[in-house]
Amino acid sequence: MDSLPNADPAHSAAVSVSSNCSSSDRIAKELQKTYPEVFSSNLGLYKFLQATLRLKKNAKPVFRPKRPVPYAAIPKFDRLEANGVISKVNYSEWAAPIVVVRKSNGSLRICADFSTGLNDALDLHQYPIPLPEDIFATLTSGQYFSHIDFADAYLQIEMDQQSKQLLTINTHRGLYQYNRLPFGVKSAPAIFQQNMDTILAGLPGVVAYLDDVIVVGRTEEEHRRNLHAAFRRIAESGLHVRMEKCRFATSSINYLGYIIDKHGRRPDSEKIEAITKMPVPQEISQLRSFLGLLSYYGTFIKEMRSLRAPLDALLAKNAKFN
Repeated sequence: MDSLPNADPAHSAAVSVSSNCSSSDRIAKELQKTYPEVFSSNLGLYKFLQATLRLKKNAKPVFRPKRPVPYAAIPKFDRLEANGVISKVNYSEWAAPIVVVRKSNGSLRICADFSTGLNDALDLHQYPIPLPEDIFATLTSGQYFSHIDFADAYLQIEMDQQSKQLLTINTHRGLYQYNRLPFGVKSAPAIFQQNMDTILAGLPGVVAYLDDVIVVGRTEEEHRRNLHAAFRRIAESGLHVRMEKCRFATSSINYLGYIIDKHGRRPDSEKIEAITKMPVPQEISQLRSFLGLLSYYGTFIKEMRSLRAPLDALLAKNAKFN
């Protein structure tokens, strides 16, 4: 077992003195002091390898015209260029338009719309995304939970030179190419998941679902050990986390649509309320979405098969919605 940094009597005494701070605050300060580089506000850079995109055989370049960019989003574009995420180029056979997305906190994100051509031309990166049930099997053994949030997660992965040429965007300032892995490329989730699994491989009580990392422990000390083990690996990788969105040493956690605590897991009441307020499906695509949500919580629905049978019948060809 790896020893904890500064795990000496003087350090332990210093931590225990802060009786006016919660366990969460103490651990947060301890991690920030021990791994300051991980909490840097600068964009991180994954050290172990560059990401590669592969085209399908006989794929043909697609070049799309630019789209207008809202004035409010221009500072976001400037930041991408200043951080080296994008670089200006004079020529490319490939080009995707950019799209501005409003995030849940109201801020804007500039993305490339690779659905206009590149995504269809790419061979999918063959790496599995973990099943929620496999993740829950680890989490339900814990009594202490921490959530690690990565800052601009995908953008911390550098692309190889050939892939950069595919990731060209057509903008109000001309052509730019992505030097980092952008959100919206269909291979991005699998690439990032593979990198996270590489970083955290073999660590007890640590799971990653894309850029959401959860650390659990059965006791406060075990949880602290698991956190330090995870942060050592993250520091070695070159990735950075967003302190303001991390949560440490909580008694429960909201994760993948469930509330998880020492008693196990239960559906998030807000998600269930959203399902009950969904409009009645009027066509098959809406029905499939509704049934997908029901299936996700099927373990907690008695007689699920018989209850959904009338809805399943509507999936048949030529079935009529009344």
